[in-house]
Amino acid sequence: MTEKVAVLMAAYNAEKTLAQAVTSLLDGSHPCKLYIVDDASRIPVADVLAPDPRIEVIRLPKNGGPAAARNAGLKRILDNGHAYVAIMDADDVSHPERLAKQVAYLDANPSVAVVGSWERVIDEEGRFVSTVALPCAPDVLRDLLYVKMCVSHPTWLARADVFARLGLYAETYYAAEDYELIRRIAEYHDVANLPDYLIQYRISPGGMSAKNRTRQLLDRLRIQWKYFKWSKRRAWVGLARTLVLLVVPVKRSKPDTISAGEAEKLQAMARG
Repeated sequence: MTEKVAVLMAAYNAEKTLAQAVTSLLDGSHPCKLYIVDDASRIPVADVLAPDPRIEVIRLPKNGGPAAARNAGLKRILDNGHAYVAIMDADDVSHPERLAKQVAYLDANPSVAVVGSWERVIDEEGRFVSTVALPCAPDVLRDLLYVKMCVSHPTWLARADVFARLGLYAETYYAAEDYELIRRIAEYHDVANLPDYLIQYRISPGGMSAKNRTRQLLDRLRIQWKYFKWSKRRAWVGLARTLVLLVVPVKRSKPDTISAGEAEKLQAMARG
């Protein structure tokens, strides 16, 4: 029997955290099939995890990067007929009720193509660092996406048929493939967040390097221009903000995070 939910996980040299990430999903309250794309890790994923019929490992012959790895997994998932695709990073931890709550939301809201959630941020040792809350309503998110990423990628649960119709990750945006994909999806469908902390998002001590941060911002600028709408004030704000960030370096432990209070203010401002 094909599980309703497939979980897509790209893994590259994640042998220290992979087992915890996998266990958090498989021990959750909603059944799933887990597809792990081993992006040519130094220690093969198959050597790290015990065999489990709920896990399929796809090892790539050479490292292709996050978008290429996820696309390899998505192709297998679409061939196997799952209804929903959850995204998960190999160093994060899923809440036991994550999939159940997100599936219930998509089942009840057919206009929503992708639902994310809030996050708890942890360090490499699993210690609590902070929380990340983002607006939840589709109308607010559609407007805010002109400015920045506001549906955290490792929290996504998406309808599989959306990938079949709109395509996979664009590999030309190496540092912002998730932002391009959510912008593409939001052109045709609603996206939403659940106001619930359903992921523990792990950060590294140094955060993003200056080189990668510049690449990410340049990719974001290209995406904002691709989906630019002259009549949208937020589209102009987004371009201006990204240009400023390119010129003025800002050190962040995790890009574009805001508090629950700020999320509520954004909701109120968007609704007037």
